[in-house]
Amino acid sequence: MQIAAAPFITLDGVSVRIADKRVIHDLSWQIKTGENWVVWGANGAGKTTLARALLGDAAVVKGRIHRHYEAHHSPAPVGTPVAQLSLVSADQHQELYRWQQRLDAMAHFSGRLDAGATALEVLNALPQAEPGDRAELVRMLKMDAVLGKPMRVLSTGEMRKLLIARALLRHPRLLILDEPFNGLDAASQAQFAKILDRLARYGVQMVLITHRPVEIPKVFSRLIHIDNGRLQWQGPVRDFFAAHDSPASREMQGAMHPPVPPGTAANGSDPAPLIRMRDVSVRYGEHRVLEGISWTMREGEHWALIGPNGAGKSTLLKLITGDNLQGYANELVLFGRPKGSGESVWQIKQQIGYVADDLQLRYQKRMSGLDVVCSGFFDSVGLYRHCTDSQRQAARTCMERTGIRDLGLRLFSELSFGQQRMVLIARAMVKAPRLLILDEPCNGLDAGNRLRVLAMLDGIGRRAAASLLYVSHRSDEMPACITHRLQLRNGRIHAIRPQN
Repeated sequence: MQIAAAPFITLDGVSVRIADKRVIHDLSWQIKTGENWVVWGANGAGKTTLARALLGDAAVVKGRIHRHYEAHHSPAPVGTPVAQLSLVSADQHQELYRWQQRLDAMAHFSGRLDAGATALEVLNALPQAEPGDRAELVRMLKMDAVLGKPMRVLSTGEMRKLLIARALLRHPRLLILDEPFNGLDAASQAQFAKILDRLARYGVQMVLITHRPVEIPKVFSRLIHIDNGRLQWQGPVRDFFAAHDSPASREMQGAMHPPVPPGTAANGSDPAPLIRMRDVSVRYGEHRVLEGISWTMREGEHWALIGPNGAGKSTLLKLITGDNLQGYANELVLFGRPKGSGESVWQIKQQIGYVADDLQLRYQKRMSGLDVVCSGFFDSVGLYRHCTDSQRQAARTCMERTGIRDLGLRLFSELSFGQQRMVLIARAMVKAPRLLILDEPCNGLDAGNRLRVLAMLDGIGRRAAASLLYVSHRSDEMPACITHRLQLRNGRIHAIRPQN
């Protein structure tokens, strides 16, 4: 006779409020000992709010959360982290940057002028990172090279590894992973899935929030589906995708259609160059990030920038946007003007639309979705200038074309990660830029919104409305209009080729 597993956490008719809005409604759910769950739902469904409730960081206004693993549990005040639970999410990147800035300031005050705080120094300084078997953790995550790097040069994927290491140093009984695969290259995704399998064998229970069925490791056998904060379904993972017809379900079953063969550049046989780099290098102290980059992107071309985590992709983008000052020490031509020939950063940014995780993290402001889109006219993180009626109408039209008109009046800080990403995509497109830089733009998007964004970007590329410079680790998330690929490896060009 099989003995039923003991309950681990039970949500009994729980309702959760964020600010003045009730986000979770009368939800009942039980996690049993040894179970690993997937939390599934569209952008804005309430998944991250549910995770915050588990962590004790959201206002439970009805019902109760029972933590059976605690012998004498009494509800903690809202905002107090619950012991033995750890979270990994994109929002935590900002905390790592704050610690980097503190350590850099301390080093400069003491007279140490070098490349800045390393990832290891930041990890050691973080609060609540209890001493553990660091050597085993570093080996599991293959982080030797990452920990020695200055924080300012870490890629998105390397930052994600650092967050995972921080969470595991707390020896959690429940690990909550909010889109942990975002920003990881294919090798790192496979490696991380093995790590989750090992953690499960060690007795760490996990809750995974994701929008991609292919990212669900085998150790996650149960799924809860919520929509508009209400329970829709719970049960075995495979049963859910077999029973529900949706873009995600077809993705799970391998029925996604391959991309349409790309078009060709639209502006003639010899279009003007948008970007020209000649023997470009970026170094921080002894650490080389880019070395000997020579590359030209012409108007009407659409490039995929690819390479593993730490290859130098983010640094190359920052040279183009003007956010890396070493661009002035290199031979770099942007939109026909040599870098440092008298142009301002804002003149360059005016011709560029930009979407990336770091921009999203800087945008945690109490402003409406419409105001965020309008800020794209001025390339500001926040809206500090008056918009004309025509600009506001253009922003509304852009949001409508992106399918997010209903987010215009809502506060950006109260939107889900995926909804924020959709708003920032509209912000990037609102001024009709010559160059659209998209660094993992589909991060945090559900299957329906991913298809919508990719179709929209493909349409932009085929109409030659803007040239695309597109970064992604996922071959199935490339717009069909991509014409060329630039592949980096260890800071150098590994391959330049037309898209087949």
